[in-house]
Amino acid sequence: MVDHLHEAAIALAKEADTRRTELDHERRIPSDLFERAGDAGLYRQLLCKKLGGLSRSPAEWFLTGVDMARWESSFSWVVTQGAADVATYVAAADPAFASSFLADQRVYPASSDNTAGTLVPNGDGYLFSGKWNFCSGCHGATWVGGRGHFPLESGATEPDWRLALVPIERARIEENWNVLGMIGTGSHTVVVETQHIPAAWTFRIDRHGSEDYGPMSVMVGNGVWPIGTSVAAVQLGTARRAIDAAMDLVKVKPGALRTRPLVENAHVQRGLMRAERAWFACLTGVERALVQLWADAQVTRQLPLETRLRLLAANAYASATSIEIIESMCEIVGTSIAPARGIFGACLRDARTIGSHASISGAMVEMGAQIKFGLSTDYTWI
Repeated sequence: MVDHLHEAAIALAKEADTRRTELDHERRIPSDLFERAGDAGLYRQLLCKKLGGLSRSPAEWFLTGVDMARWESSFSWVVTQGAADVATYVAAADPAFASSFLADQRVYPASSDNTAGTLVPNGDGYLFSGKWNFCSGCHGATWVGGRGHFPLESGATEPDWRLALVPIERARIEENWNVLGMIGTGSHTVVVETQHIPAAWTFRIDRHGSEDYGPMSVMVGNGVWPIGTSVAAVQLGTARRAIDAAMDLVKVKPGALRTRPLVENAHVQRGLMRAERAWFACLTGVERALVQLWADAQVTRQLPLETRLRLLAANAYASATSIEIIESMCEIVGTSIAPARGIFGACLRDARTIGSHASISGAMVEMGAQIKFGLSTDYTWI
């Protein structure tokens, strides 16, 4: 069966690839591409049909992200993690928020927990303010915000918190996204000046909301796996681009003696095949973990800890291995990585940048290991 959404996503990603210079110069996804992605339904992939979504499975969403990143990593990131956030926030929030949030067909949230704002109880809501870095896609967003801390209660060691969002018209963007890779994500800083917001515009993403949306609520309302899987999708797609480009190049680029093409060199052949098998193994590992996650959400209506730990491991390994694959392709093609606008340099910069994301960091892996081996019972962020 033809997956028209998948085809539409790839077509948009291919166009973004032809406009890579524009993305890098403007440090954002062009508004027309952003809007067309919304019109195609790419931000509603994981949203249930009851709410006007497409009810795609996590594996389908992931594979679309991988294939988009084969063409343009920044665009894939904005679409993939944005779609995950839409479903996660709706599942966690009050139905009153969902109604306002989803009123726009192109709904897109840009938020962050990098730094924290403040939430002060005020009447039937809160006084909310803050400044958050790394708000990917903020120029195309309809709602923005981030984590807000409540005043520290007597005897408490850490303040309670909720995620809070406001319509983009009630915030401003500080354009400070000057980075080595993933330039087109437009992950600038969002600022919300002190203002009153309804309580319904706040929620905890690690808890289920009051409304049961079926498997969607279970899937995204039980841990924070979507962001790590978004990283894995982008990394695997970027690595695939590097492999494909290297395989094309070695067929025509001569070796050191300038007599035969590089592809006839045994070392090159082994390197390419090692990359191919590592890439396929990582892709399969994440996909299988997602298939199990979806089955758990549909059948048992819960996400077992073991499923979440398996996915965390698969995501982190896919990201780290993708970087290794890209570096090995750069070694094979030699001086062909030198052009400033070349694809090998772009892949390396993007992979190294997104590979630093906290969701697949060493600290996150250590947290998973501590839980797996009974050294911790804090499952909040797994």
